[in-house]
Amino acid sequence: MTLASVLRHAAPGRLVALGRTRSGVLALSTIGSMVVRMGSSVILTRLLSPEAFGLVGIIGSIFFTLGMLTDLGFQSYVVRHERGDERHFRDVIWTIHAWRGLALALLAAAASPLIADFMQKPELAWPIAVVGSTFFLNGVASLSQMTALRSDSARLLSVLDLLFQIFQTLSCLLLAVWLRSVWAIIISMVLQSAVRSVASYFIFPDAGHRLARDRDVSRDFFAFSRIVLVSSALSLLLFQSDKLVLGRLLTLQEFGLYAIALNLSSAPASFADSYISRVSFPLYASTWRTDPGRLSEVYYSVGRMPSLLYALVCGGLAGGAPLGIAILYDDRYAGAGPFLSLLAIGSALRFPNFAAAEVQTAIGRVKGTMHANIVRIAWLAVAGTAGFRLYGPIGLVGAVGLMELPALAYNWTALQRLGILNLRKELVFVACALAGAAIAFAASRTILALMPSL
Repeated sequence: MTLASVLRHAAPGRLVALGRTRSGVLALSTIGSMVVRMGSSVILTRLLSPEAFGLVGIIGSIFFTLGMLTDLGFQSYVVRHERGDERHFRDVIWTIHAWRGLALALLAAAASPLIADFMQKPELAWPIAVVGSTFFLNGVASLSQMTALRSDSARLLSVLDLLFQIFQTLSCLLLAVWLRSVWAIIISMVLQSAVRSVASYFIFPDAGHRLARDRDVSRDFFAFSRIVLVSSALSLLLFQSDKLVLGRLLTLQEFGLYAIALNLSSAPASFADSYISRVSFPLYASTWRTDPGRLSEVYYSVGRMPSLLYALVCGGLAGGAPLGIAILYDDRYAGAGPFLSLLAIGSALRFPNFAAAEVQTAIGRVKGTMHANIVRIAWLAVAGTAGFRLYGPIGLVGAVGLMELPALAYNWTALQRLGILNLRKELVFVACALAGAAIAFAASRTILALMPSL
């Protein structure tokens, strides 16, 4: 048998085997998501102007702000609660979820002129009002997407996320060819939310809901949510301050470059969020309920190899950002390279920091995330202010990109107190990220020197 025939037979088998594991599906779906996201970005930059991406970037920041200010921790509460499989319990939480979505949609519509005036960009008003409808659409979606995590359905959720992303991307591209304006992106966002909400009632069993009230359930939920709200407010200050400041100071074209870098750097981070919330967190919670003595073992054994590959990829993104931007985009977008290099550092450290936060939540130490955010705020207050004064916008972005470093040090301390920390394994992750950055940086410098026309 020749080498070619061996590869032809082995490769599909390996893909099938990989597709049978939760880590494998998440990895494959993340790769697919990155391909779709980059392909969409490359095509859209040919159809739309940088100003369009600037508008969408500002809108995304505003809506993230509204969402975080009212983040009540629905998924964490439902997944870890012992009554999460009870129909009445879910109906009560869904009712709160739906009312929240409606209130946010109305608030976005009413406040859109004021927000546009504050940002000194009047063209924001109508897009904000229209995109606000996604709050309502997401709010009335079935909680089956959350409860599915209790029944080990992370693989199905990952596939669905990719399919919904493909749907939104195709809709956006077709609309962009027709409209040639920012409305292509906005309409596709609303369409995707509507399709996802409807599908949530048909894909999973027992997905229906009805309005319900229960004083005891509501009281317990809001007691849990108070800590989440504080932590989310701190996260908001951390992860949106740069966007709100830069969105006001930069032109739409300049902010469009920053938005491109954000979009690319968030691609691998979406894998970290999905993997930890859908695979790791349910295992943390179940281990804590049944065999807490194995928590440290489970914490480091869940997806060890995916985490190291993630570190290599994010490090490569940081080191090779100039080459990546040169290959993917035309000269108008060259300024996105430095932004991407800095933001990718934060994406790399997203994995260990989010994992540490979720394992603390799983054991009931909800304040762990809040304390880590206080550390981030202290860093941003000092380094962000100094960076902006000394170097302007790029100095602020640098402080944001490095913000996860002090948070990582805090999380190591917290894990040590809980008897979970394995410092050697943590350092291996950091070493993989540094190796990826060094290799990609050397390759990027060499290729750009040999091919200056890129």
